[in-house]
Amino acid sequence: MIRADPRQFDMFAAIAPTRAPAIIRRVDPNGPVIQGKIDEVLTLPHPRLRWDRARIELHRHTDGLWMWATGFHDDGGSGGGYRVGPKWGNFASTRGDALHYACEEIRARATGDSKALVAIRCWLDELAGNPTRKHEEEPVHG
Repeated sequence: MIRADPRQFDMFAAIAPTRAPAIIRRVDPNGPVIQGKIDEVLTLPHPRLRWDRARIELHRHTDGLWMWATGFHDDGGSGGGYRVGPKWGNFASTRGDALHYACEEIRARATGDSKALVAIRCWLDELAGNPTRKHEEEPVHG
């Protein structure tokens, strides 16, 4: 039987990103959302329909923190979403952290085994594996 040497370091331990905790502020029902161009929009286009299956919006606030917003739609009609803005109180120290928390937010809500929800979770896994990947802001529809 081969035993691992307890003094050996885990070579993957240094690869795992260290996340700063999300900065959650109280929701301001009358607060603003971004009306202009959003810094970054990541989408999972629907294979046949005009709307996206899932969407993540990332935007840098004037104070330097990053905000996120999410949305997703199951083919059965469930889902929902909101537009990015300080109104919602979702802030993170870095773009990578904001993307991580946005992915976790969708993952917590997109439960079930429908084809659409499985595709959404696969997309989230893809984003987590390559967080600098950018998707088209607006998908091209034929």
